[in-house]
Amino acid sequence: MRDGRTTSRALVTQYLTRIGLYEAALHVAITVNPRALDEADALDRERAAGTLRGPLHGIPVALKDNIMTTDEMPTTGGMLAFRHFRAPYEATLATNLKKAGAIIIAKSTMSELAGWFGDAVRPGGYNAASGQSYNPYDPRANDDGTPVLDVSGSSSGGGVAANLWAANVGTSTGGSIEGPSNASMLVGIRPSTGRVSRHGIVPLSLDQDTAGPLAKSVTDAAIMLGVLEGAPDSRDPRTTACTAPAGNDYTSFLKADALKGARIGVPRAGLYTAREFPGRARPFPGLKPDELASMVAAIAALKAAGAEIVDPADLPSMTAPD
Repeated sequence: MRDGRTTSRALVTQYLTRIGLYEAALHVAITVNPRALDEADALDRERAAGTLRGPLHGIPVALKDNIMTTDEMPTTGGMLAFRHFRAPYEATLATNLKKAGAIIIAKSTMSELAGWFGDAVRPGGYNAASGQSYNPYDPRANDDGTPVLDVSGSSSGGGVAANLWAANVGTSTGGSIEGPSNASMLVGIRPSTGRVSRHGIVPLSLDQDTAGPLAKSVTDAAIMLGVLEGAPDSRDPRTTACTAPAGNDYTSFLKADALKGARIGVPRAGLYTAREFPGRARPFPGLKPDELASMVAAIAALKAAGAEIVDPADLPSMTAPD
């Protein structure tokens, strides 16, 4: 866009086309912004006039649907009862994104009310508002409609992985940024609670809830984090506990030698190797040969980058006798 080789309108059009092609198979969008092209046109006009809000100017992103917006998209929390609910106020992080020039192209799917019912009722990624979501790396369903390949957690990374939008904002109480990032091969950042304002986010557990980015690269995730954080928010006093870097710029910490001197543990018991767990009908079989080979390669890459590997670094809770 800086060089004039494309525009925000062209970018949004391409993403909307992919949503049209693949949403029926993936179920990763609860609502699509009907004004996305109009917003893209306005941001293109700003750019043409010499106004650039930052690296997210004209970039389409999605918000997990427990993050309130006051546009034409409802905020459902994944609940059928809230399918047409229009929030009376906007989440601070949504305002921060819009001020930075981002286009909220869609509200992304989630486990209903962030998964309060647990996986015993339905697997991750299911809600009554839009049904079960599927992993873009294998969007097949089992006979009972559950996904063949796990989507993990109550946020969704499928839309980013499938190129339906450039990045996603998820929320995590106990792993719902980390899990979907892992399942969809993305970079996810779970900030300390309070670094990103919780104002305008439908809560699951306020003392643990936090919002953060899911993106395709560490650089993209760092850019998103800075924008989401913004200034301390008087409506969430916890935001005064974290000091932001200058200009909310986390890209200054992106250094190729950042792992030199870092100590990284490899917990193998119960995660790499077979083990029986109390209360589970079937024992954990351990990693398959191809999975183990991937982990060996990852550990080697960490070593090559200068990290000190502590192997094994087993967790006491995994090794304690039944």
